[in-house]
Amino acid sequence: MPSWSKIRAIFAAESTVASPSAPLVENAESAAALASAESVPAGLRVAAGWAWRLLLIAGLIYLLWFVASRLSEVTIPLFVAVLFTAALWPLKSWLVRHHVPRGLAVLASLLTVVVIIFGILSLVGAQIVGQWDALTTEAVNSFNQFLNWLANSPLHVTDANIDVWIQAARTWVNTSQAAITSYAASIGVGVGHFLAGTALAIFAFVYFLLDGPHLAHAVSGVIPRRSRPRIMTAAQSGWTAMVSYVRAAVTVAAVDGLGALIGAAAVGSSMWLAIGALTFLCAFVPLVGAIIAGVVATGVVLVTLGWVKAIIMLAVFVAVLELEGHVMQPFLLGKAVSIHPLAVLYGIAVGTIVAGIVGALFTVPLLAFGNAFVRALNAPEPVAVVPVDVPESPPPPVPFDEVDSVLTASSPDEYVP
Repeated sequence: MPSWSKIRAIFAAESTVASPSAPLVENAESAAALASAESVPAGLRVAAGWAWRLLLIAGLIYLLWFVASRLSEVTIPLFVAVLFTAALWPLKSWLVRHHVPRGLAVLASLLTVVVIIFGILSLVGAQIVGQWDALTTEAVNSFNQFLNWLANSPLHVTDANIDVWIQAARTWVNTSQAAITSYAASIGVGVGHFLAGTALAIFAFVYFLLDGPHLAHAVSGVIPRRSRPRIMTAAQSGWTAMVSYVRAAVTVAAVDGLGALIGAAAVGSSMWLAIGALTFLCAFVPLVGAIIAGVVATGVVLVTLGWVKAIIMLAVFVAVLELEGHVMQPFLLGKAVSIHPLAVLYGIAVGTIVAGIVGALFTVPLLAFGNAFVRALNAPEPVAVVPVDVPESPPPPVPFDEVDSVLTASSPDEYVP
């Protein structure tokens, strides 16, 4: 025992002796660091501060993109469900406000989507069936005219040349069974992934419409209490911007479909309704969708009506594409989401380069949500769309109708608790 008492006394004495000098060393190091910092120009210090913050943000965005791309079979259907929810949320909320039960309102919204999609497909199918004999006859005549043109053209392609090409194609098919089987297997896997993604999107869409307010309240619970009103107000602003984008996208698709329908009817195509419906559906993919619809429509007109009217049809689609890409997409969508048209145009271009068609489809709604979210965060005084918590007691659960009114308000000023 005495020995341990002596050891403790020794260490206590050493610490007592060393303690007065410790602040001196610390103050000296702080002074040296301060002098070193003051030797760097103020502008360079500000630039360095901005640089590391921007690098941190860029790294976070890249990490999110990397994770989303790795889980694309889940994230893409999820975001498709979000876009469909944004499209039908006003309808469902209108039904709920008119005292329709929530489940019936969701069912009515789903039936609306089914009726629109299958109604368009039914009209197109009925037109194709009704015109099938005439289409077959016109296709055969156009093919014979093409063969005659090849024979009389400077190329001098005869039936013997065509037979040689057909035989070469058969030989290639017979010698490439393994490659064709691999391609077919890849297509089958892709179809399976597409069907699985469609099922995920449908389930997520139903649950978003049915339990969206409950999900919003659950997510708000993980946000710190002090930041909750501002963040939920910003999220509501972003959601409002996304709903506005979907409305503008429907308008753009309708204008594209109407232009293609009028052009096909003007050149005398019997498939004018099918061409207009195809253009309407494809137009939801910015820029690329109109190109795909134009290629199909021009091919149909070429086979059935000849190359002169096919060129006219191609000119119609070029005009529609120019109108969409340089007028409606930048100005109409830019106005709907409060983003400059140049930012919309370059956003679509960058999204297409990074992620192809998926990037072109999702870039503008992401820009809309992010722009509105950041603007709301920078607002001087956020509207308390979510009640501020009282530290002494846990907050009561927010009713579904209140959260529903929060998420469907077109602006924070329109929200009334």
